[in-house]
Amino acid sequence: MDERARHLLKSLIEQHIAKGVPVGSRQLARDAGLNISPATVRNVMADLEDEGYLISPHTSAGRIPTRVGYRFFVDALLRVVPLSAESNRLLIHRIGFRAPDVEQVLHAATGILSELTHMAGFVRVPRRATRILRHVDFIALHEHEVLAIFVTDRGDVENRLIRTEHPFGAAELTQAANFFNATYGGRPLQDVIHNLQRDLQQSRHEMDLILRSAMELGEEMLEEDQQRMLIEGEFQWLDLPELAGSERLRELLAAVRQKRDLVHLLDESMRGSEVRLFIGEESGYAPLSDCSVVSAPYSVDGEVVGVLGVIGPMRMPYQQIIPLVGGTAQLLGRALSQSG
Repeated sequence: MDERARHLLKSLIEQHIAKGVPVGSRQLARDAGLNISPATVRNVMADLEDEGYLISPHTSAGRIPTRVGYRFFVDALLRVVPLSAESNRLLIHRIGFRAPDVEQVLHAATGILSELTHMAGFVRVPRRATRILRHVDFIALHEHEVLAIFVTDRGDVENRLIRTEHPFGAAELTQAANFFNATYGGRPLQDVIHNLQRDLQQSRHEMDLILRSAMELGEEMLEEDQQRMLIEGEFQWLDLPELAGSERLRELLAAVRQKRDLVHLLDESMRGSEVRLFIGEESGYAPLSDCSVVSAPYSVDGEVVGVLGVIGPMRMPYQQIIPLVGGTAQLLGRALSQSG
């Protein structure tokens, strides 16, 4: 693509992102700053359309970018601006460098992304299969009720009420917790479940019911882990002309409720170390074929544990959103590392 075509394509996409309407040759000739005639612009636009970068909506003589056009724009023409000082201050204020609660800081990151972009913000909650079991506690609530509390090294806390036929005293439950922690404490959660399943097949210990319930609680944590994703601001899609009232919007909202395929896509995003973009059908997920996903992995103590970002229309201000997503990922990782 020669320089003139690149300049016109960049100008057209920037105008379309800003105004949301097809861009005509006369307007482009006036605003592109190349001092060329509308007829020349029409010829260049026709060539770009033939090459798949632009398309002419049937309701207008102007043109809008295709997915291929947006991809070329992002890869070859876009100049990403640094995160503004104002946005950086707001991120620090909302996410901070310390967080008393992991869920709280995750919700804060998701909410601020949605608020600043007017799109849906999401975060993939850190996976727990490799989390280390810190300890288990068993607490007698009533004569035939025991509360099992499962704690990991990252502060995940899950509890489960166990109903028993045999009344367990405090000393017995302390003994069970000490046995469990001495045997399985300090191991990855996935290994704990595997080893406990094996040991229970060989044991007839009187605490089997308690230990089995702890195993089931751990299995539930891992099963829930497969779809642990927070998303906020999806109803902002209702205000987007590209999506409002469309069948695609209904598919998107249904996908958010189901989450499974979205989580798979986010897990793919964790494989890199930089901000990644899925434009249109690049995601391989039909409900997102008219959307773009901008994502970035976040790390805790040097280990990538999740991914966050935004979902919105292909017509989004990439030069602002890319540094915003990247900056939020860095701050989130720092806050989670500090919170332990």
